[in-house]
Amino acid sequence: MMKYRFVALLSFVLSLQTSWAQNTVESIRQRYTEAKTYASTHTGENVFDGADFGLYYHLEARQWLPGTGGHVEHTYLYYGEQECDDDVIYAPHYLRFATTRFNYAAREYYREFLYDEDGKVAFIYGYDPMTKLEGDEDDQQYEFRFYFSNGHLIRAVIKRKSYDEEEFRQVYAGATLKSAYQSDFDNLVSASSALHQLFIDIEKEAY
Repeated sequence: MMKYRFVALLSFVLSLQTSWAQNTVESIRQRYTEAKTYASTHTGENVFDGADFGLYYHLEARQWLPGTGGHVEHTYLYYGEQECDDDVIYAPHYLRFATTRFNYAAREYYREFLYDEDGKVAFIYGYDPMTKLEGDEDDQQYEFRFYFSNGHLIRAVIKRKSYDEEEFRQVYAGATLKSAYQSDFDNLVSASSALHQLFIDIEKEAY
């Protein structure tokens, strides 16, 4: 009887954990959609075409790299305003969403980062136009999606396609991470932290 109760309790806890994770993923997707909608009308390309400047920083870097030539990087840091007293003129900001697009030679990379108000990353999207992971015969195009709750990975979705294919194919989805994807995961998490620190440094100078 006690064994049955233990198994039932364990099943209940596991089902709750699955539910919590799924709810978190769904809430992240909703926030991501809202952030993408806002970002689509607040960029350097359309700011004078019916869109206001909005709450974001736009940074552009250009340099010449030996072996690959011209390197251009566009980074957008979209922020929100924290709630504060009415007598505060400039409300403190927090980083909500960040995008970065850059190239090496003719290959263009793209990344997106969604953040919680406390600065922890909640979602990462990364597009890699040329990489070769374990089991790949040739270079592939990859899409990485990582969902986080309180800074911990709760779901990973990996897609890829060859240069001959039109659509991406899902090759992995789960709450844990395979070793083949660990390096890309670490690089993207590191990039999310670097962008958040960049935002903090800009805020120190701007306000």
